[in-house]
Amino acid sequence: MRTLVFMLCCITVWLCGPAFSQTPKAASDKVKAAQERAAKDYLKHGLIEATEGRHEAAIRSFQQAIALDPQNAEAYSLYGSSLAKVGKLVEAEAALRKAVTLKPDYREGWYYLGLFLEERGKKKEADEAFAKARQGAR
Repeated sequence: MRTLVFMLCCITVWLCGPAFSQTPKAASDKVKAAQERAAKDYLKHGLIEATEGRHEAAIRSFQQAIALDPQNAEAYSLYGSSLAKVGKLVEAEAALRKAVTLKPDYREGWYYLGLFLEERGKKKEADEAFAKARQGAR
């Protein structure tokens, strides 16, 4: 009986060896890569929804992208733009500003923040955002 148990253990280790041999870092890298792919998928889905005028659905997709990749400046910028479209102006401005905080050389982020501020009558701040968008282009 002991021999049978030993043989089964050996076979199990042999068959499952690759799964057990991964270092925690390798497994962690795989999880991170999967999260980044999923975040990109949510971002693409949100873009499609926003293009179709379904901004509430786009907001949910952008929130999912941000949850998976909280450093994604593009996700914050698109999230802010969709929030603005549904009239959630305070949240929209916060998201647009977060985008350029995360990535100060993000030209599109500065441009969309500038458009938002201009529409709100904040001309001076809008001009500063547009200037930063132009600076990033160099």
